[in-house]
Amino acid sequence: MNNFTILNYQGSKNNLHSFIYKALEPYIKEGKAILDIFSGSGAISNMFRDNYQVFANDVECYASIIADSILNQPDLKNISDFLAYFENQYNKFCKQLAKPLLSYIHDEKKALENNNFDVLLELYADYPTVWNEKNSAITNAPLTVESIKNYNDYYLFVSYYASSYFGIEQSLEIDSIIKTIHAQKDEYQNALFSCLFFAMKECVFSKDGHMAQPLSLEKNQSRLFQQRNKHVYDLFIKKFKEYVNIPLSKFAGKNAIFNSNFEDLLNKDIFSNVGLVYADPPYTDMQYSRYYHLLNVAAKYEYPNLTTTNTGYTKGLYTEGRYQSKLSQRGFAKGQLEKLIQFCSKSKTNLALSYAYPENAQTQATDRYTISIDELISLAKKHFGDSQVSVVKQSYNHANHRNSAQKKVLEYLILCGEKNLDYINIESLKNELSLITPTKNNPMYNSHLYWSQKSFNICDALINALSNKGDVVFDPFLGSGVTTLEAISTELDRKAIGCDINDMPIFISKTLLLINKLDGLKDVLEVFISKIEPLNAYYTTHCPKCGHDGIISKVIFDKPDRKGTEINIKTINYTCNCSKKLTKSGSQEDLVIMNTIKPLNNIKNTSLLHNSKIAVAENDDIKNIFTGRNLSVLDKILSIIASYDSEYQLILKYILMSVLHLCKITDKHSNSQWPLWIPKTDCVEKNIIDIYVKKIRKFYEVIPFMKTHYANSKIVDTFSELEPGTCLLMQKGSQLITTTDIPNNSVDLIITDPPYLEQVLYSEYMQLYKPFLGLNYNLEDEIIVSSAPSRNKDKDDYFKLLEAVFQVCADKLKPNHYLCLYFHDCNLNVWSKLISILEKNCFRFVSQIHIDKTVTLKNIISPKKSLNGDSILLFIKDSSPIIHHASEEFSEIEHNIIRQSKYMVKSNKNMSTHELYDNGLMEVLIQNGWLHKLSEKYSSLVDIFEKHLAWNSSISRWEIKKTSD
Repeated sequence: MNNFTILNYQGSKNNLHSFIYKALEPYIKEGKAILDIFSGSGAISNMFRDNYQVFANDVECYASIIADSILNQPDLKNISDFLAYFENQYNKFCKQLAKPLLSYIHDEKKALENNNFDVLLELYADYPTVWNEKNSAITNAPLTVESIKNYNDYYLFVSYYASSYFGIEQSLEIDSIIKTIHAQKDEYQNALFSCLFFAMKECVFSKDGHMAQPLSLEKNQSRLFQQRNKHVYDLFIKKFKEYVNIPLSKFAGKNAIFNSNFEDLLNKDIFSNVGLVYADPPYTDMQYSRYYHLLNVAAKYEYPNLTTTNTGYTKGLYTEGRYQSKLSQRGFAKGQLEKLIQFCSKSKTNLALSYAYPENAQTQATDRYTISIDELISLAKKHFGDSQVSVVKQSYNHANHRNSAQKKVLEYLILCGEKNLDYINIESLKNELSLITPTKNNPMYNSHLYWSQKSFNICDALINALSNKGDVVFDPFLGSGVTTLEAISTELDRKAIGCDINDMPIFISKTLLLINKLDGLKDVLEVFISKIEPLNAYYTTHCPKCGHDGIISKVIFDKPDRKGTEINIKTINYTCNCSKKLTKSGSQEDLVIMNTIKPLNNIKNTSLLHNSKIAVAENDDIKNIFTGRNLSVLDKILSIIASYDSEYQLILKYILMSVLHLCKITDKHSNSQWPLWIPKTDCVEKNIIDIYVKKIRKFYEVIPFMKTHYANSKIVDTFSELEPGTCLLMQKGSQLITTTDIPNNSVDLIITDPPYLEQVLYSEYMQLYKPFLGLNYNLEDEIIVSSAPSRNKDKDDYFKLLEAVFQVCADKLKPNHYLCLYFHDCNLNVWSKLISILEKNCFRFVSQIHIDKTVTLKNIISPKKSLNGDSILLFIKDSSPIIHHASEEFSEIEHNIIRQSKYMVKSNKNMSTHELYDNGLMEVLIQNGWLHKLSEKYSSLVDIFEKHLAWNSSISRWEIKKTSD
């Protein structure tokens, strides 16, 4: 972009060009023009003219002239010849026009040379104008609009504005330049007028270069002499020489210029060629035509009538019929802007609304703003929808023409529509994610249990930034369904595909999306509660306080031998009519009732896969991790569920699934991450009816949530049926997906969280659910590392199957589209293998984003060697495998990492291990192709940190060693 400017325009974006350009570029549609619909000083048109076709519009004549001069710049190949010709004509016209004014011009020059204010003031008081109607040497009669108009020569400015806005000679220069411009070729005239506008702005005797009204002569004497000593023609020629040195735009002659009210423009047949409308409307109730009306007078040169009031002519010498924009009127502005927003939404034209608003609306005045920023954002979301509106902002100092002080404002860009993913600003995405507090809590996700569930609001931000409404979002490791469920929400309205090998992930998503189809669900659940509450009879115990029976809430006991029957009841917590909370020791009767298993009709005792890693001993089975009483109660509950229609059965089983880990023998903390583990001491048996009823009633929050956010969302059976708001769910290993399942090059975005080696053994955990709910699991196709002796699931198998999945992902994802991969591991060898697989399959590493989350026990025990939170790796699909040509020796690579580590720690005043990994070091290693070499010597970057940095255990941060250079 060149720096050519004409006016010091109110709200001009010249100082914000980098911010605006980066924000707008993703919304510019290929092969389509940008429409600068309120072009003003032409700053935005100028910003984009070198790289894009630009249409410009403004209701003000002068603004359209400026836009045309910028966008359709004429090719003046021989500038010296043209200037010589122009100057000859100018001198000729100037001499002709000056004849009746010679005495005034002579006296003005002398007063200016002598710095004599009193003489100048007297001269101006006697000088004839159309508004003082003194006798004119031009007309030889009192000077009126009609008399000077009928004279048929170029005496407008000397008759209207000499002695006020401009000096007498300056006004003569303006008139002479305009007469000379009119004598040139039509294609040159707008360029010449733009340069004249600049010279007028530089010479005008008014505040800040605008032309709302002339300054007081008496109060601004030094400014008067400063301005009057400037020559309009000299500034005009200076600007013109600058103008002709600007390189020609490749779109010159193809750009379109309009001079219309924006409402009229919406009716023109131009929008099939427009991909983005940039709208920088007036913000306040101050009319722009008031500030630059003299430029319109110069452009039109029609000897206008001047506005009068009860007290005479207006101080600003405004013209009759001056345009009054509804956008600067409180009663109309909101409706006008909504009309523009609605039009762009309906015509599927991207829209960027630019709006400057006080940084602190509580302490800064907003009374003159015609619409608040919150109202404007709400209008955009009303018509485009939340998912297609993005708001970015930047702070800057805004010139205030009403006083000398600057005010701090935020420049808001309200970006509406579909982005071109080729221009995604990854740094902006990183900044956006850094401001989000990750959460997994909402009624839908709180309604079930799933391990390593990701924050839905982070997923929303990724989907919103890296895809457009209606795009296909794919998750090859479906899990709890966060990616797919968020993608098909009413707000995001994408198409989604999810794949998983096990029943449970499919069951979760299908059941949640079933809710809206069921009428009277809450009433059905209340009746169900009344049917299961009699099962509290299994939890009766004798109350020694009153002699009646109470209801047990939980039993705490020791079970020394996992397979044995010896149980020592320590405490029974129960409620009774005589008191709500009571405790007692267990009796032999209590022990017998707790251990007794009634005949089971719905539950099959199932052997569990031996794996000491997840606390499953050899020959363990389901009966070993439940009390006899709770197995009996669960069996009775399942019998009651079976009496319902199949759809309601799914809901009831879904809620039961969400509490099943609490129904087995658990510990005092109910550690849900270990579904098959039971303690030996301080075991807890809970009252299942209590747990289940509470969860059912908590589930009532899910029903309105689904109706609000998933009103039209549904599951389809094939890819060809996908529409916005629908998802396709497949149950198989993602490595087995075919082109029939998903066509190649049909997916717009992949977001996934693959299993991390042996960290979460999903299928083995799901052994808990099959005996009760019939939810099956697939041990064969699972991509995992497992120490279970019966499973052949080592690291080689893990990486082999993972590579097969990423081969499928590469086939399905469109070129130049994104893969977002959750991954966190300290081990450099694991990183090296993962990156190697991805690069082999044409995924080019772009960046890495750290996402905070709750500190885990591992972070507390070993903060030095553990990584807190998640890391999202961003890849883009390239056309060929990524090959690095890293020739650096190991010593050089190590030196670079040490130097970078020290720099990061020093610059950021100490850093944690995960901050060093996620905020730069892994990016350096991956992008330079150094990862493999470093992993051959070091298992972790911590090994390097320990040699060259100091660990401060009190703050869990790395520091610069005091002895280090």
